[in-house]
Amino acid sequence: LASIASGRSRLNLQRMMAPAVELAVSTPTSVAAVVLTCALSIAIASLIAALFLRGSNSHKTSAGQSAGNGSTSPTATSGETETNPNSSCSVAAAGVKESKKADACSTSTSRPVAPASAPTKSSASSAAAPKAPASKIEPASCIGPPLESGRELWLLRTIAVQSIIDSLINDVGAGSSVAVGVADDLKHRVWRYLDDRPRFVASGCADGQGRIFDLATGKLLVSVRHDFSSRQPLTTVLLTGPGPELLTTTWDGKRHTWEEWPSKPARAEEFARGEKGVGHENSISGIALSRDGTILACACTIGRVLVYRSECPTVEVEINTSEEVEMLREALKMGDFSEMYLTEPLEFGSVRLDRNMALLKEAGFEGMSSRRDLLKLELPLHLHFRFVGCLTRGHKRAWRQLEHEEAVLCLVLAQENAGEFLYSGSRDRTVRKWDLKDGSCVHIYTGHSSMVRCLAVNGTFLVSGSDDRSLRVWKKDEPTCLRKIAGHTDFVRAVALCATFQQRLVSSGDDLKVFLWDASAGERLRQYDHGGIVCTLFLHQSLLVSVAADKQLRVWQTESAICQRVLRHPGAVTALSVL
Repeated sequence: LASIASGRSRLNLQRMMAPAVELAVSTPTSVAAVVLTCALSIAIASLIAALFLRGSNSHKTSAGQSAGNGSTSPTATSGETETNPNSSCSVAAAGVKESKKADACSTSTSRPVAPASAPTKSSASSAAAPKAPASKIEPASCIGPPLESGRELWLLRTIAVQSIIDSLINDVGAGSSVAVGVADDLKHRVWRYLDDRPRFVASGCADGQGRIFDLATGKLLVSVRHDFSSRQPLTTVLLTGPGPELLTTTWDGKRHTWEEWPSKPARAEEFARGEKGVGHENSISGIALSRDGTILACACTIGRVLVYRSECPTVEVEINTSEEVEMLREALKMGDFSEMYLTEPLEFGSVRLDRNMALLKEAGFEGMSSRRDLLKLELPLHLHFRFVGCLTRGHKRAWRQLEHEEAVLCLVLAQENAGEFLYSGSRDRTVRKWDLKDGSCVHIYTGHSSMVRCLAVNGTFLVSGSDDRSLRVWKKDEPTCLRKIAGHTDFVRAVALCATFQQRLVSSGDDLKVFLWDASAGERLRQYDHGGIVCTLFLHQSLLVSVAADKQLRVWQTESAICQRVLRHPGAVTALSVL
């Protein structure tokens, strides 16, 4: 915090932001305030993360490597390095592994299991007993800060935002009422932008219901049934804001919204139904939503990824010649809902129309209904087109269909620079990277000897887990394996990466083990004893959530491996999402 508030980093940030601050102060209603909000948010988050990592690295340098960590080879900069940390691992404390501690955790359905206070002199002898609580974590044995909760990081962000913005505003408009108003507005904008604290957790269950809980209290807020005529287990759930909205899937998908949260649900909207070749034999094995909420991707066991779009833009074209009219007539086809859509891409001047764009009955085509009507109109024609399968203003058809050779078992979406990319893992043993702009396959990652069951991505790493019992850490921009981690003794079931401290990686397998890793070095840092086969994981700073076939959702404190909450379900928990 000192280096952010008064050090070189703040001075450099001040020089970069001064012109934008001056513009925001002189014209408070301009778009400069929005641009400055994003720039400050990214810069402040990066500085805080750098400060934490710098602090943990200094501790690691002074303290040396912990003797309990597994032996690993140096971090690979090119090529593949294999790590087998089966020798030992730095588990939080022996007390966490004791069965009595696990029993205490399983009975706490509404109150967190808090770590006990340090023993007094009179109880020093009893502290050595097997029932001792977890000892305090050493900074050297964890990636990032040893947070007890996300509150410390949020307070640091709050103070840093206030300090930096006050300093920048005072330098360009000291004392003026406009400057004070701009400062307050920017602070609230940046705080909202940086607020990534999880509030809700959603679970999918074998009884066919999706449930949403308050993460802080463990209270069940609402439950929804995917299909009233069937109790088919949910395969995935996705909780998204700001509603919130809950997406649930089996062989098809439904979007659940609320007219009044959480007491009055609205009618669920269907998706991933009616696609050619997609029927009840299909299962949606993964689901992902883009950051802006306009792209929805579904992994299917029939060997495809179905990509849907919402809020599709309307494209206006001008047609000036009879030859262009005839070319348009030849490319149009009547659909099942009396809509006319293009069967091939067309270009009119500088405007390109993609396949499956529908001719809208508005503008120059208003009141018309057939291709023959185009011949009756006077030139030049002004026509409007929009993607025919738009989720919000169309007939819900897949915008892209991305093909694997066998069943697609997992997927993740990632925004990289100005593009949106999708990573998919399949039974064909490959991971593929797709550019959603044109649906092209950018890279194929090969190396697993069995099906790829799970994927995770953040700003630094792509990680895959496979039935070959290994994890592989990949470069995102090229199909190069940086490290193979052979830490599980059975199929790898789930992986998750932390977006804030990007070296943190958790994995689970059919060997009933859940591990925390240093993704860059391959070190095993923690072990969590859930008690069942964990099928899905979520990792965010000091928060770890796991769900398993033992009918339980567990909330963990990442660094200490202490179970803070258990949420019981009537059946096996099959899916997880956190908002």
